[in-house]
Amino acid sequence: MPVQSSTQVKRVFHESYHAEPARRYLYHFGRYVSRGKFLPAKHILYLCQILEDVEQHKIRRLIINLPPRYGKSETASRLFTSWYLGRNPDDEVMITSYGEDLATDMSRDAREILARYGYHLFGVELARESRAVARWGLKHRKGAMVAAGVEGPVYGRGADLLIVDDPFKNMAEARSEARRRRVYEWFSAIARSRLSPKGVIVVVMSRLHPQDLS
Repeated sequence: MPVQSSTQVKRVFHESYHAEPARRYLYHFGRYVSRGKFLPAKHILYLCQILEDVEQHKIRRLIINLPPRYGKSETASRLFTSWYLGRNPDDEVMITSYGEDLATDMSRDAREILARYGYHLFGVELARESRAVARWGLKHRKGAMVAAGVEGPVYGRGADLLIVDDPFKNMAEARSEARRRRVYEWFSAIARSRLSPKGVIVVVMSRLHPQDLS
């Protein structure tokens, strides 16, 4: 066995030491998978606690309203979805956004987190056929993630956790009464219909109009 340097030993000990809180708490999970880059701002700490209540189904409907660049999507749509799926490997997660590309990007990030840390932290692995970043699952488990754009097709897919992140692309869309109506109709008639009986909904967005989806 090769001799490890003191730096390698410290790194291995550090990762092992923080694995257990990373399994249990969302904030520690964020610190773990980001190698300490996930910063402890007060609103992020609070948001992590609220999302832990969502995972425990103490909260079934949650709206997160924060200004742009405050870490709401990083926390709720990337870190929380991967942490949730690791802890609930038989659940289905659906991420939606104003465009399929953005939803797919968030799904890709969550997929990469679980591909790298899922087995060590939660004992889960990606299914071999899970190559599509917009739709992937876990090996030998029922859990899966699907990404779709607002008004995009979600038929045939269920959701134990539904994330709606930025349903409007910009202020102009939010100010359009016709666009607001379409988003609301998609949410109420299509997206909500995919919820399982125990399903939870998290809406993540900046407030853009008094009659936006929030």
